[in-house]
Amino acid sequence: MTITLPAHPGPIHQLLNPSIHTDLDRLDIRTNQRVLEIGAGTGEITARLAQLVGRYGSVTAVDADTSQLTGTAVIDVHQRDPNRDLLPGQADSYDHIVARWPNGTLRDPADVVEQLIARLRPGGWLVLADITPTPPRIYRAPDDETGTLIYTVMQQVHRAITGPDGGTWTADPETLLLSHGMVQHCIHAATETWTGGGPGCRLLADVVAHLRSTLSITRADADRFGDLMTDPCVLLGSYERRVIHARKGN
Repeated sequence: MTITLPAHPGPIHQLLNPSIHTDLDRLDIRTNQRVLEIGAGTGEITARLAQLVGRYGSVTAVDADTSQLTGTAVIDVHQRDPNRDLLPGQADSYDHIVARWPNGTLRDPADVVEQLIARLRPGGWLVLADITPTPPRIYRAPDDETGTLIYTVMQQVHRAITGPDGGTWTADPETLLLSHGMVQHCIHAATETWTGGGPGCRLLADVVAHLRSTLSITRADADRFGDLMTDPCVLLGSYERRVIHARKGN
């Protein structure tokens, strides 16, 4: 089955933003450095990276859809599809690289990671953000029927975001990273509890509305799901967000 996502990245990118922001706080991104960002989307992370590197640094922002990205003296925008295009940059040309899992299927994640490592300078940090295949967790719903609806819709959204194989950058970070010269790495996974009417459930409702034409649910079910995301009786677990960051050996 091939899933065709809307061209506009929409609210989907926001699912990973909190984890990426947290991980940027752990890195020593300094002024005048060069940063490559893969999966820039709406540019929220791009803007923060540009602030960190300052007016004499540079951020190369890459996405298959660059309609919401604006180039500046600091931000260089590149439209690339990682399933068929080589990534910008030469060997050892970036101080840090931040890569968000793209919407939908990525045919060869290991190849993309290898390209990223090759472009990273010795001593630089690589950040890989994705969503793990952890099943949805519905802690509370008005009744069993609505609980099943929430679970089903969340599963379909996960499939749309990560691809039918539930892809992640790598299921075995240790082997992939160590075999390509990465000498230090950390993995952070996080989930949240979302209550109906809260920001997490509102974001999920926006994602479903954005993906409506690609999901195998009726309009009535989509509308019902949207209503449930405003119901304080609903309590569910967010998707598990994972961030891997690793340093390249000198």
